[in-house]
Amino acid sequence: MHETERIAKYFTANGWLLAESPAEADIVVMTCCGVTNNEEDQAIGMIGELEQQRRPDSRFFVSGCMPAFAADRVTVASPAAVILKYSELDALDGVIGAERPFHTVHYNTGPLLKKCGEEAIQTDDDLRLMREIDETYLSHECERAWEFSTLRKYMWQDGRTYQIKVSYGCPGHCSYCATKLGIGDFRSIDMGLVIDQFREGWRKGFTRFLLIGDEIGAYGRDIGTSLIDLLQQMYDLSEGRASVAIRYIHPDIFVKQYEQLSFFFANGFVSYFCCAIQSGSPEVLKRMNRNAQLEPFIRCMENLNAKGYPVNKHTQIIVGFPGETAEDFLLTMDALRRCQFDHININLYSPRRHTVAWSMTDDVSLDEKAFRGALVRHIMMLHKKALMYDAIKKTIEA
Repeated sequence: MHETERIAKYFTANGWLLAESPAEADIVVMTCCGVTNNEEDQAIGMIGELEQQRRPDSRFFVSGCMPAFAADRVTVASPAAVILKYSELDALDGVIGAERPFHTVHYNTGPLLKKCGEEAIQTDDDLRLMREIDETYLSHECERAWEFSTLRKYMWQDGRTYQIKVSYGCPGHCSYCATKLGIGDFRSIDMGLVIDQFREGWRKGFTRFLLIGDEIGAYGRDIGTSLIDLLQQMYDLSEGRASVAIRYIHPDIFVKQYEQLSFFFANGFVSYFCCAIQSGSPEVLKRMNRNAQLEPFIRCMENLNAKGYPVNKHTQIIVGFPGETAEDFLLTMDALRRCQFDHININLYSPRRHTVAWSMTDDVSLDEKAFRGALVRHIMMLHKKALMYDAIKKTIEA
């Protein structure tokens, strides 16, 4: 979403108008995710639909992660499509004779594009109930509990949040990951540019900031600084009155920086982080080419929870990775129990071409993957209900 909105902003900044439909457009641009087979298939289907809908004389550009490892499928769906990796999007400057170069345009807030078929924030029965209780007892605690357990995972759709891209790529080499093929090696965005965007958002009245990158924990290692330095500058500029969300940070880096991060967790300045553990099994983690020793991270999480830091904790897991046994899955469940994450992204493993894991035997059945994923989802929802129940109980008792 962030990169697609940036592209839309770039065109409008150069005097172009958004078309109502592909049939009316001179230029059609699509960005694609291919993190799983399902996402790849959906993207290819959409490319095929756009190929049918667009004018024969229009120009069609396809970007995002997926084309890096599925270019052949893109070409079949649209022979005339021009593939541009994220690092190649500057080429659009020559296509449209841009007065405002692509590298000077940043998407921070105010989406321009219509949302089609994506998960949206729902005003659900839980929220209505929490608001009714708050109104009855002249409180705000119940709605806050709903927001903490529900809204935070949709923060990039929240108009009150100012987004800042701080890095691209990842220094890791996970055996299952095809995303790196599309984004490339890790690179930080200049701290001065990041701080300028933060200052602009703060000046406009934003107090919630979302830092986006494939691995934010590594920020600065290639330019002589660090994530801690970046957070400290933001903290000083806002006098601690802003809140910052970190999406994403690797568990190993989290452990190394935990003592310094604790300052920002304790005072609520860092209000959210996503830290993908992927599995709780040492054997599975080894096959994923990740650190098999998850215990140091789990102990950090137990410490964070024991101290009651007001931070929303998000993770991602892969279920059904090649060779994952029932015992391996139970180790993941135990890690999730001990960490007490507030939200869990659950991905059913699917082989991705050009990755190391592609050559591994995908020996966990789809039914078993679905069962394991459903079990984690059920436990996550019970945790959400427990948070809201506690808020109701405290409100009534007060």
